[in-house]
Amino acid sequence: MGSVIIAAEPINTDLFKISVQIENRTPGTGALTGNAVMLHSLVSTHTILQVHQGTFISLMDPPEALKAVAQGCQNLRTWPVLAGNEGEYDTILSSPIILYDFPQIAPESPGALFDGTEIDEILTLRIMTLTDEEKQEMRQGDERAREILERTEALSPEQFMKLHGVIRNLRPVDEGGEHDR
Repeated sequence: MGSVIIAAEPINTDLFKISVQIENRTPGTGALTGNAVMLHSLVSTHTILQVHQGTFISLMDPPEALKAVAQGCQNLRTWPVLAGNEGEYDTILSSPIILYDFPQIAPESPGALFDGTEIDEILTLRIMTLTDEEKQEMRQGDERAREILERTEALSPEQFMKLHGVIRNLRPVDEGGEHDR
């Protein structure tokens, strides 16, 4: 059982600081151990917020006038980024992994491995280091985990090398000027 608490704190007449607190309130989880606790955990919780007739700002690259407000935000075990179509500022995705604004599935990703971004390579390497016993446990456990294991084991060397990463966009660092929005 979980709860979600959402609050909006006015900064000025046109600006609000939104906070989202997600809590696991499942009774009795303190006594659980091992894999049993996983069945009652809020592991990998993602939050998606949308606004109508308003905009969110990037916490990674805020406009100069809002940098102090953005720096005053506290993010615990989650990283909010702008999501959706680049240039639209009506959706925020907060994820337990660090992403950039407007994350996209990398075209190099050979399918649904993990999150379809740069983390695929490191997690694929981790899967490749599992012992035969760990792989067998993975096959007998969660269906999604089994699919990821099978897809990882089926990667060709060429597909694996494509996971290494690509530079998509180089741009000069803004040297104190206003950001175009």
